[in-house]
Amino acid sequence: MKNKKRLIVEEKWTYLLLLSVPFALIKTGFDFMNCLNVTPFPMGEFLMQTFISLMILVIGVSLFVKMNTYSAWLNPDHPRNIEK
Repeated sequence: MKNKKRLIVEEKWTYLLLLSVPFALIKTGFDFMNCLNVTPFPMGEFLMQTFISLMILVIGVSLFVKMNTYSAWLNPDHPRNIEK
């Protein structure tokens, strides 16, 4: 039976895109600690900063997945396993 992996990493530099996950978590914690220092908790500002962190995370992970999966449009040179 052949290996049916959908993600095949050719370029090792694409792992750097996964650094968006710890970056987003650290940024969210840092923003939470900064919001705790203000007397009335600024929920709107915290949610806005959390949304920015979430968007950084989503963009990094989605770019990693798109660069390492086969797509005739985005990544036609990707080595894929074809069973025939």
